[in-house]
Amino acid sequence: MKKFVFLIILSLLLFGLLGCSSGNSPGGYHRPPDSKYDGGANGDGGNQGEYPKPQAGQLTASEWSDIHNYDFYLSLFQSTQESEKGIFTPYYQKGYFDTLNMVTVLVKSGDQVLSGAKVTLQYGLNTPMYSAITNLFGYAYLFPKSGQINAISSIKVTYDDETVTIPYEYSKENNRIEIDLEAEDNHQDVLELMFVIDTTGSMGDEINYLKSEIDYVISEVQKDNPNSTIRLALLFYRDFGDEYVTRYFDFTTNITEQKANLSAQSAAGGGDFEEAVDVALDEAVAKGWSTENTTKLLFHVLDARPHYNDGVMTRYYNAVFEASKKGIRIIPVASSGIDKYTEYLLRNEAMMTGGTYVFLTDHSGIGGDHLEATVGETIVEYLNLLMIRIINEYHTGVVGEKIPYHQQ
Repeated sequence: MKKFVFLIILSLLLFGLLGCSSGNSPGGYHRPPDSKYDGGANGDGGNQGEYPKPQAGQLTASEWSDIHNYDFYLSLFQSTQESEKGIFTPYYQKGYFDTLNMVTVLVKSGDQVLSGAKVTLQYGLNTPMYSAITNLFGYAYLFPKSGQINAISSIKVTYDDETVTIPYEYSKENNRIEIDLEAEDNHQDVLELMFVIDTTGSMGDEINYLKSEIDYVISEVQKDNPNSTIRLALLFYRDFGDEYVTRYFDFTTNITEQKANLSAQSAAGGGDFEEAVDVALDEAVAKGWSTENTTKLLFHVLDARPHYNDGVMTRYYNAVFEASKKGIRIIPVASSGIDKYTEYLLRNEAMMTGGTYVFLTDHSGIGGDHLEATVGETIVEYLNLLMIRIINEYHTGVVGEKIPYHQQ
């Protein structure tokens, strides 16, 4: 309700000013000039039978990779003339997440990079500290906590039946390592894709738009990768005391069935700002992801952080930690209403798993205000095209073009 009123007022103003004007969206649909959308005024998705489904290609978003802009990320913890603390310093001091000591490892075989290699920072003789899986560009990103770095003793790399262990002493000047193995890349043409979506009432202003965007994304990814096996899973979550805490639809290649499951969801419940994020991610990471060298992507769509207490935050951190070990790249999609601490947590989700941060913007005019992310220069894209680009990049290793939304 809190965001829905804004959406209705904005829609009435736009239709009053523009009359019967309409345009083609990047979803390939023609938007009806007199379309109406309830948006879930009652927190239950509204009576969707009375109104046409929102068309894809309306929400706008940007992407920012802290991994590829790591010096900028570190600058957010440095004092400025305006403040004795960096903008993210208070959130770092809350504990749990510490991504200030990234170690980048490139695994190769001669001139060929190797994806799917397990890379582990170790302490002592053979005790794991932090593990990650190399992506299609051959890189693994490891994040020992500040209190651990002096204990690091070695880096261990395992690929198929080959294991290499090298002595390693961490320093800021020695945080990029290249390791060469004798092996052939064995990445399989399988895309394991999971959407973990907050469906509490505060998502009511954007949930139906998001469903349309995701539906379109799934279809286009299928078209772009006709020879790939796509395994799709869905996990929806709310909070304790709601109709459900999590609602899960397991991995399947039956994409049509999963689209129907997606379409049937609505927004309700919640009531306070924090939600059961920790439970959702803990469950999502523990589901039936394969142990093979496949593409594993988890899109986390939300507008609120987890509750703040030791048990919750430990479970939340451990879920992200485990995702890194399994090679599951988490890609948060921050919706309207998040605060700066939530942004910090989501950017840590992305970094720790080799993912990237996506945030909705106000350019679409849909939903409530979207927090301005503390990032460098970005390109505002249509969300559906942005997500398709990201999925294809992670699955094929081919970097796509970012196309500004106003050029579509």
